[in-house]
Amino acid sequence: MAPHAIVPNSTSSVGDTGGTSAPQPWDRSFELAVSEVPADLPAYDRDDWPHWMDEDGDCQDARQETLIAESAAPVRFKSDKRCRVDSGSWEDPYTGITVGDPGELDVDHVVPLANAHRSGAWDWSRDRKKAYANDLSHPEHLLAVTASANRSKGRKGPEEWRPENESHWCDYADNWAGIKMRWNLSVTPEELEALREMASTCSAPVAINADRSGDLVISNQPDREPTAAPAATFATDSPRYHPDGPDRDCGDFETWQESQTFFVAAGGPESDGHRLDRDNNGIACESLPGAP
Repeated sequence: MAPHAIVPNSTSSVGDTGGTSAPQPWDRSFELAVSEVPADLPAYDRDDWPHWMDEDGDCQDARQETLIAESAAPVRFKSDKRCRVDSGSWEDPYTGITVGDPGELDVDHVVPLANAHRSGAWDWSRDRKKAYANDLSHPEHLLAVTASANRSKGRKGPEEWRPENESHWCDYADNWAGIKMRWNLSVTPEELEALREMASTCSAPVAINADRSGDLVISNQPDREPTAAPAATFATDSPRYHPDGPDRDCGDFETWQESQTFFVAAGGPESDGHRLDRDNNGIACESLPGAP
């Protein structure tokens, strides 16, 4: 089975399609694989995780896109090219401090790259690591925070570091668990307990459960590439957008299935005019939930 699966009784979880069903016991519920960090883990190298990238070619890289999206006020740019943000208004959720100068901010990977590495990502291809390092598809993946808070956190998990702003603990645990689930990453027993403690501060109940049957198996093949399934086998529905319409990127889709259906309808993998398959393996938008 997959290392993580969202429990289907969630009423507001990733992939929820709405409806009028009766309320369930938990507002959000996660099931995470528990695994100790192997002693023989390959060494982490930050250079294996390319960032910050400008995936849509608009001259704004993932850092700038995050600053623009998270500013509470309209941003100003350093030049008419609108490539780099010069000012705005950001409230750091880790500290509660409001900042107007982007030079005082870091863009934080909520689950740090090094933590992802030791949680199973050591085995990913370079393209998948790049997709993780620049994921703009989910607003909780990257956060603009003060540089001091980000550097205090470093590569630590919630068992070692928590935001000083305790009102953010619920969101932090929810975001962390969601990222681990979406990217098929494991948690340690200590990490799981810390997430549960922070989730206990939520006003609406959140369940973070252990699925020990999904423990990750570590091999000695850090460069192993995922096996690509034929793209046509995934296209079962009508595409969300007309294949001959405006250019689309992965951020236009909520799920991987939507992006894959559109990708195939638009001619992929033989003709990927929308550049949704960055590693040319026949699978579009591998950073989206539901990707193989």
